[in-house]
Amino acid sequence: MIWLLAIVAATLAAVAGFSTFIQILYLESLRLRTRETRAQEVFKAGMEERIGLKGEQGALAFSLIKHLAMVGVTVAVTGLALAGGRGWRGLIESAILAALVMLATTYLIPHLAYRRTGGEWLLPMAPAARILALGVKPLTALFNFLHSVAELSEPNRGTEEEATPAEHIEALISAGEEEGLIEEDDRKLIQSVVEFGDKRVREVMTPRPNIVAIEKGRSLEELRQLVIHEQYSRIPVYDGTIDNIIGFVHVRDMFELDEEEREKRKVSELVRTLKPVPETKRVSDLLKEMQASGAHMAVVVDEYGNTAGIATMEDLVEEVFGEIRDEHEPGIDVTREADGSIVVSGSYDLDHLSDLLGYRPGEDTESTTVGGLAAEWLGRVPKQGEAVEKDGIRIEVMAGNERRVEKVRISRADARRNGN
Repeated sequence: MIWLLAIVAATLAAVAGFSTFIQILYLESLRLRTRETRAQEVFKAGMEERIGLKGEQGALAFSLIKHLAMVGVTVAVTGLALAGGRGWRGLIESAILAALVMLATTYLIPHLAYRRTGGEWLLPMAPAARILALGVKPLTALFNFLHSVAELSEPNRGTEEEATPAEHIEALISAGEEEGLIEEDDRKLIQSVVEFGDKRVREVMTPRPNIVAIEKGRSLEELRQLVIHEQYSRIPVYDGTIDNIIGFVHVRDMFELDEEEREKRKVSELVRTLKPVPETKRVSDLLKEMQASGAHMAVVVDEYGNTAGIATMEDLVEEVFGEIRDEHEPGIDVTREADGSIVVSGSYDLDHLSDLLGYRPGEDTESTTVGGLAAEWLGRVPKQGEAVEKDGIRIEVMAGNERRVEKVRISRADARRNGN
């Protein structure tokens, strides 16, 4: 009797380990991977077809086999203890032994075999795996039926949207990072390239309030003073109002003239053409057009034809490679405080918060700056000292007026609650 129970326990332990290994193969086949292991290649090439189950159905079947075998091992080991007549001490020892056996056969050995072997040894055992799968077929059918009933009882959530190409690429990036094929810096660069294709010009342009421009009737000497103060190589030129930008002046054209000529001539004499583009235009399309035409600047207009901003080649490139700072430009004003919060200007780019606080705006977010985000959440321009909390972050307005937010403090909402 004791020998029979020992043989049964050993057999069931082997079945548990074998079914766990096959379950791992099924589960790993469902994961998105940049490359497959040798065991996966062998499994997909022959084993899966011989078993006769695909994907989730195979994983479910061998999960049931594993758990049934584990129950059988526990019963057999308990029977051994009772047959030996050792009382409570024997039961405790059998429980410990059963736990160790299950740990070895359902975790250590299968995972070690998956990582260290190619899986070729599994092919001759395909008929045995198929028999085991057929044995639990009634149970898998019952589970599928119960799952269908549970889905019917859930409220209708509508048709799920299909994943976009960008989401597929994001998944590949994550898989590559998990497998150690992509470094953190590479991931950020690839992610920037992916996001670049979906962005609109209004998300990357210099907004209207920040445009540095000059009226066409001004003298070149006035232009020279503006260039010295602002340190820009291209200055937009407008006629009457900023809504009527007629072109731009390249400072090189001005400095090629001697001082006497600069005093006589007007800005309008050096104006170069500037192409207007709608603010809804894709950034990738604008970059292609700029490359084809050799242009470095475009005026961005809204649906009413008013000036919304200025887009430069530098703005577009920075969306992929990050901030490109000239020698004369001050660094981005980001102040980190002791509690982990950051202080930035209201015009700080919303996309940069992912690097600082791990926050990424939702797809329905229309704002491109942190000040705009606070106003969007409140439905109005926030007042100085006012704070708004949403999506895990808290934005507090430190400076501003009735028209715009000038300075904010941003923190993780959960960190702030823990600090309090």
